[in-house]
Amino acid sequence: MSYIDKTLLTGETVTYKAKVYWWVFVYPMKFLLFGLLLISFSSLYIKIPGYVLIAIALWGIINSYLGRRYAEYVVTNKRVIFKLGLIRRSVVELQLNKAEAIAFGESFRRRIFNFGTVVVTTGGATNTYPYIADPLSFRRAISEEVDKRFGKSNE
Repeated sequence: MSYIDKTLLTGETVTYKAKVYWWVFVYPMKFLLFGLLLISFSSLYIKIPGYVLIAIALWGIINSYLGRRYAEYVVTNKRVIFKLGLIRRSVVELQLNKAEAIAFGESFRRRIFNFGTVVVTTGGATNTYPYIADPLSFRRAISEEVDKRFGKSNE
């Protein structure tokens, strides 16, 4: 059972779930490919850094997988919940009536691949969540829930 399912309030329903985009694997894969290139050389002085890069890449791939697998970004009819981590858990639960600003950013490359960063501001605190798939739909889901509950929009 997920964290979200365990913590839903009475009468609260999930309206949108965002996913972490696969792009989190790109940087570890670059290390892996460069490491594989280095170990293809015959010199031991070049192979050793290649093995080190492969080890770093494997650590990064595992870390990215776990981060992606155990991240939950959810909009409910009462809250927006951002949960990260498996062992060391980090959770931000934002009441919809407390949301001051919800923004997202997409670079050119991120726009092409349809992922971006969502920034939530509330009570002077700013939380940034990168690599969210389809950030525009996520922001739209939050705005629609605010409209339904309070008759106003954060756009």
